[in-house]
Amino acid sequence: MEANKRKKLTPAKTRRLADKLKTACAIYLDPTIRSPNIQREKALKVLRKIVRRSPRDVIQYIPERDAILECSLVLVQNYVAHIRLRPSAFGRHFRKEPFSDAKALFQGVINLLIPELQDEVIDTILAFLQTENLWKVEFICVEILLFVLECHSPSALVLSKLIDQIERFLGASDVGQVRHVLSVLQNVTVPQHWDMLEYSELSKLLRFYHSSVTIGTSRNQIYELRRGFERCLKNLIALLSMWDLYGFCITVLPLAFDTEMSDEARIEFGSTVEYAASKVSLYSPSCFPSASLVVEYLLRHIASEDATRCILACKVLSKLLDRGLNEPGQFQSPKVFHIDTYYPIALATDVATLRRLFIAHRVLLEQVLLQAFDHHSHRQMHLEVFYQLLCTLLVEIPDGFTDAAVVCMLLEVQKRFQCIRNEPLKHSTNIATESSNRIHATIMAVMTLISWIERTGSLNEYVTRILKARYDTAPHLNPPLRERYTYAPHHVSWYEKDLFFDKLEIRFGLWKCFRIGEPKMPRPLRKRTNSNTDRRGRLSGTLKLIAGI
Repeated sequence: MEANKRKKLTPAKTRRLADKLKTACAIYLDPTIRSPNIQREKALKVLRKIVRRSPRDVIQYIPERDAILECSLVLVQNYVAHIRLRPSAFGRHFRKEPFSDAKALFQGVINLLIPELQDEVIDTILAFLQTENLWKVEFICVEILLFVLECHSPSALVLSKLIDQIERFLGASDVGQVRHVLSVLQNVTVPQHWDMLEYSELSKLLRFYHSSVTIGTSRNQIYELRRGFERCLKNLIALLSMWDLYGFCITVLPLAFDTEMSDEARIEFGSTVEYAASKVSLYSPSCFPSASLVVEYLLRHIASEDATRCILACKVLSKLLDRGLNEPGQFQSPKVFHIDTYYPIALATDVATLRRLFIAHRVLLEQVLLQAFDHHSHRQMHLEVFYQLLCTLLVEIPDGFTDAAVVCMLLEVQKRFQCIRNEPLKHSTNIATESSNRIHATIMAVMTLISWIERTGSLNEYVTRILKARYDTAPHLNPPLRERYTYAPHHVSWYEKDLFFDKLEIRFGLWKCFRIGEPKMPRPLRKRTNSNTDRRGRLSGTLKLIAGI
């Protein structure tokens, strides 16, 4: 033990070694001519001695500590450059890399300085990257910062310093440097090296992104940076805890809906809001108050007369409700769900919390969706988004209360948009016949989905009867949606009772399903294909024969 103490370097010896290190690393030379003048072996030997034998308190106390860190950065920069620029992998395998110990020694210096001087360490590293004009050499910056994060340096501090660097470059109108820093930030956001962030740490980056989108012209330089801001935000959102995701949503929703911007900008900014919503889970009972607040806010905007706000609110709410169990394109556009056909639809099982949330907002949901149909049902895009929202509700809360609520709302929509002998539509004006057809086709698609989910004989029989009646005399009332409809001489375009859903009949089917407990039809099984490899990854019979299996 006494021998180990004698081996420790004194402050004076450490300072003398620091001076030798600066000379060996040619730290005083211009970066463009420094590399060939570095005394590689000597520099590594001196730095190794400092890292292994200098006490922690000595390194943190002496004024040369920044110089030692800068010299280690010079060495690790050359190490990364040699690794990346070496022409072949053959040489790397059989020959020792120049500066091969630089990474370990660099991390050894950092470990001696943090956590006590972590703020100064990050400042010194970023200042070195700026002074050496390394931001444009992005792979070196990425590797250096990843080395720092591997030492368990606080990722939130690294993020804060990088965003401050972006702010300084923006203040100097240096868009090129901002683009490089954003690319570096995007590449260093590696989950295994990052701690969980708080949503407040993203506020400045969010403000930059919002400003870049709302500028609204490609002639403005900050507008050209919006993609970089967006990618960085999405990478960082994935690192937020569930509580912080709720906080982020509450912060970002007013920016998306309550600020003045063009429709194109709102849709573009809304893509990040949708991404954040897709990461949020509404199924934790402890998150119920925050979830209820977010859902109510979105429902208010679904009823908006502004078409973009309405469609964005529907998309965000659908992302919040969706657990990600079904393919994104499964409910892309209204279609008929046949009872004897297999569809890759996964019904949720743990629905208690979401059902409670739906019960709390059912009346408001029905009101705002009816208003949304009144305002925007003449647009096919809006009908498809309404359809997606209703289908998501049905598969995420598959129970009688949801079915009854959705059916009641659809019957009210049907009532509002029925044609009587080619006269104007009831409760609505200036809506073309094609729009009315698309509305009724959407209602039919949702009804067939309810029938497919519940699988009871009476409900399916009634829905199928209406479906077949329309196929015979009014196919324009069935999915799929079309931009233009053609009518044959035997097609009817006026109101006929048998072509639309009757309130008593559909309620009777639901009553038998949920009150009487009518037996359910078995679900169809997925059919195996005859392709070279089936969906279970097994070889087909032909390939087995060829392979001799």
